[in-house]
Amino acid sequence: MDMRKSLAEELAALQEELARASEADPDLLTLVSHVVHDVTTLTAEPLSAGRATLRARLEAQVGVFESAHPSIAAAMRRVVDALADLGM
Repeated sequence: MDMRKSLAEELAALQEELARASEADPDLLTLVSHVVHDVTTLTAEPLSAGRATLRARLEAQVGVFESAHPSIAAAMRRVVDALADLGM
């Protein structure tokens, strides 16, 4: 499977989990939505400095969601793994 396709699929799965988490803290959901946007934008561009911190920011957010929203955290972790597969 193409690694970019895998990343796109994992991002779509994360967005689905966010949509299902209607009771989640709106501020946290907004933050993750911004990270998803950043991933989408930065992976579509040539290498940039933003890519270096992107994975670290997403990994930090996994911890925020771990206890209250494990399905969101798992989806985010899969996105982090897909980024790592792309060398980011």
